[in-house]
Amino acid sequence: MKKVLSLIVAGLMLALPLLIFSSCGKISEGGDGTGSGTSGKNGTIAVIQFGSHASLNNCYDGIIKGLEENGIDLDSYKVEHVNSNFDAAASQSQANSFVNSRADVIIAIATPSAVAAANAAAGDIPVVYCAVTDSSVMTQFENVTGSTDIPNFSSQLKVVTKLMGKRDLKIGVLSSTEESSSPIQVESLKKAAEKYDGMEILDSVVSDINTIDARVNSLIDAGAECFINLLDNTIVGKLETNILPITNEKKIPVFGSEIEQVKVGCAASASIEYIDVGRAAGKAAAGILNGKKTSEIPVAVITDPTVCYNSSVCNTLGLLVPPDFEGDDVSK
Repeated sequence: MKKVLSLIVAGLMLALPLLIFSSCGKISEGGDGTGSGTSGKNGTIAVIQFGSHASLNNCYDGIIKGLEENGIDLDSYKVEHVNSNFDAAASQSQANSFVNSRADVIIAIATPSAVAAANAAAGDIPVVYCAVTDSSVMTQFENVTGSTDIPNFSSQLKVVTKLMGKRDLKIGVLSSTEESSSPIQVESLKKAAEKYDGMEILDSVVSDINTIDARVNSLIDAGAECFINLLDNTIVGKLETNILPITNEKKIPVFGSEIEQVKVGCAASASIEYIDVGRAAGKAAAGILNGKKTSEIPVAVITDPTVCYNSSVCNTLGLLVPPDFEGDDVSK
């Protein structure tokens, strides 16, 4: 009996290493630390969106189109899409998480998220930025590329003066401290306004979103006859809830920085199509997933404007749309 027990114990001792080895193999199967092979997927595509408003939502939709149009089967990847709700600290935390989980590429929508992603990646993981107006802020980082949106304020002012029926306007502009590109945009707008005698740009910087209402009223008290939106995500994110209710009550037009803003209540815009901005970023990310280095993918510059207006809003605000006005009516 003792001899039989000894044989059984010996057999178990020989089998144990094999069981352990087999078990370890199953746990790590396909997992190489890069995010590839998990759950039967080729890898992980991480997307950090700074916040939700129509322009940034269109960027995300464009990214998906750009990936698919350039050979990426999204069913073969784990796509992780997170929203920072206009909180730069949240973007940083999300970026750190994606770096720790070894995402194959991080796509960041808007400047605060892009800077957070590039900081976290530290050149180790490729970062594709989307809708970063001042792309120079990204040149300090390695292993990054993406798409930049540059507003055409000359075209925007042509639309504004045409619909307002005058050139010597006082125009209100809000910007936030969250957007590093906003000061450059304000200066570009002021430069474009120099071509119009008597035009004045009244700008106000918001460091606390809870003060947006007060800043809008302050600019109106200072004589603002209309407002122009910058490509400032924090301000645009408060367009429907904080800005338009005040300006509509006082019959003061707001000119949007994107077509979706015109659809929801701005008078008109000469602006970029953000589906195209996103599509360019998606194309860049697809190139990386297909084996290209970021250094081989030039930054895509999207700047050509599309003119649109909302005839219903214009009628409500008393704006006359001239017969020769060239643009698409996007009123519902």
